[in-house]
Amino acid sequence: MLEAIGLKELDRYLARKSKRLQPRTVNRHLNLLHALFKAAQGRELIRSNPVSAVDRPREPRRRWTILSPVEVGRVERAFRELADEERSERAWIEQARVVFLTVVSAGLRRGEILGLRWRDVSLADPAGATLRVRETWVRNQMDTPKSEKSERTIAIGRLAGELFEHRGRSAFRGDDERVFCSPLTGGPIDPARNAVTFRAALKRARIDRPMRPFHDGRHTSITNAAAAGVSPAALMARAGHSDFKTTQGYIDLAGETFRQEAELADERMFGAVDQRSGQK
Repeated sequence: MLEAIGLKELDRYLARKSKRLQPRTVNRHLNLLHALFKAAQGRELIRSNPVSAVDRPREPRRRWTILSPVEVGRVERAFRELADEERSERAWIEQARVVFLTVVSAGLRRGEILGLRWRDVSLADPAGATLRVRETWVRNQMDTPKSEKSERTIAIGRLAGELFEHRGRSAFRGDDERVFCSPLTGGPIDPARNAVTFRAALKRARIDRPMRPFHDGRHTSITNAAAAGVSPAALMARAGHSDFKTTQGYIDLAGETFRQEAELADERMFGAVDQRSGQK
C-alpha cells in the first residue's frame, strides 16, 4: 500500500489538510508518515521515502512570555494576597503558588510537576537540598521522563524552604504521595484549575502578557538561569535537554529578553553612554 503513495499523493493530502489544520498539526502528520515510510524502507518494502521531498508548511514563530526576576516576585506576592482574601480556597491557592515557584525555580515540565512525589524530594541532605525527576504524569497515567537526559537530579535553594512548608500544610505528605495534588483526594492536580488561579495572580500582578503557567514558566526559569551566567553544560543538565541546540536557544533568548536590564546595569557601573558618539 505504501508503494502506491508518492509525492503527488502527498501534495494532495497536504493541500487538503492545510485548509483546516494549523501548520504545526500538519507537520506532525507528516512526521508520522515519515516514520512509517522510514520503517518500511529499512525492511526493504519500498525504495525511497517520498515524505523527505514534501514542501512542509512553515510554522509561525513561537512566542514565549518570559518573566523578569522582579515580575516573578510580583506574581508570588499576588498569590499570597489572593490566599489571604479567599480563605475558602486558601489551600488550593497556596499550592498553586508553590507550583509556580517550583516551575520558575527548577524549570520542570508540566508532566514532571504532576508526577513528582515526596520520595524524590530531599530537603535534609547535608550536601544540599535536591529534587529528582524520574516520573511524569502524562495523559492521565504515570510515564517515564521525556528522554534519558530528562531523568535528572536538580539542586534547589530557597525552593527547599517553600517545599518544606508546603509538605507541612498538606494532608498527603507520605513518601509515595504526590508533592502537588488535590487537597481533598490526593490525586493529581487539575491543570485547568491551576491555570485559572495562575491567571488571577497574573492579573493582580498587572502582567497583561499572555502566559502559560507551565510552558512559559519553564522558559522563564531556563532563560533567567542563562542570564545569570549558569554554564551551558549545567544549564543543559538542569533543563533535561538531550540536544544542546535547544539549550543554545535559551542562551540566545536571554541576551534579547534582558537587554534592557543589561543596559541599565552598564549605565549604573560605567555611566550613561551617548549612542552616537560612544562617549560617556
